[in-house]
Amino acid sequence: MHFDKYCAQIDALSTDDTTKNAMHKSFNRRMELLGNDILFFREPFTPISLTGKHCSLKCRHCDSHYLAHMLDGSNGKLRSCTQRLAGANGILLSGGSLPDGSVPTYLQADEIAQIKKDANIKISAHTGIVNRGQAELLSKYLDMALVDVIGDDETIHDILGLCASVQDYENTLSHLSSFGIRLAPHIIVGLHNGELKGEIRALEIARKFNPEVVVIVVFIPTKGTALQGAAPPGIEDVVKVITKAREMFDVPLSLSCVRPGGRYRSMLDKYAVLSGIDRMAVPSRSAYRIGQDIDLNIIEIQKMCCSYGVK
Repeated sequence: MHFDKYCAQIDALSTDDTTKNAMHKSFNRRMELLGNDILFFREPFTPISLTGKHCSLKCRHCDSHYLAHMLDGSNGKLRSCTQRLAGANGILLSGGSLPDGSVPTYLQADEIAQIKKDANIKISAHTGIVNRGQAELLSKYLDMALVDVIGDDETIHDILGLCASVQDYENTLSHLSSFGIRLAPHIIVGLHNGELKGEIRALEIARKFNPEVVVIVVFIPTKGTALQGAAPPGIEDVVKVITKAREMFDVPLSLSCVRPGGRYRSMLDKYAVLSGIDRMAVPSRSAYRIGQDIDLNIIEIQKMCCSYGVK
């Protein structure tokens, strides 16, 4: 990495000195911990919904919109979905939530374990909130638990519509961890109407359970949802969460494929690289450009989720 080129890029940013200083400190720590490599994941795992388009919740930011873009693995179609993805390194199991906030992938644990063995693939899953019994079922097949960790009770109630609390998310991580399931906590920046509310607390909760990686997700105002008119979080707010995460964790820090597109994504990717992100899903041209400009060693990872490493 070329230090002078990095400093020139930071100096040229249209942001305040406090943000620049935090980015610089975070980037230095990333270099000390993880070196000069940055991993670009161009083809994430294909998501499969085990509930089709059905979800028991009416989350204000989603309202089942994202289920429509997943393969439909409901009603016994999971094996055929997996066969369609022959040659893939892994799949992402997902689906709508039950009223308790769980994503019911645990209900087919034995069948999924057999599919995993037959296809020789990695399996990640969105778990939602789970209890100890559900976590034990997931341990039969799960390689990585992708857990959205929400650090604010008001957000849980008002945005997700769940009768749950921050403690339920902490308990979820505890249950999964107790069965040896590797954790990739997802911190959603701006979920509360595009504003920061509970993200730092979510990081503090995740830190208790020694995750494999921390994934930064960025709220997308989505057409057809109650929050379609909201603004995405400010770039400086995303930077605030990234730099705090880098301060708190020694493990890889990844920018999720779930983030707004267009000019926002181009700017965000640039700031994220300069803030110490060392992994990125579906990188923009801007991410490649800034990585090359400061002489990072860009490693492209094919057909792999950004929650995993090179191997």
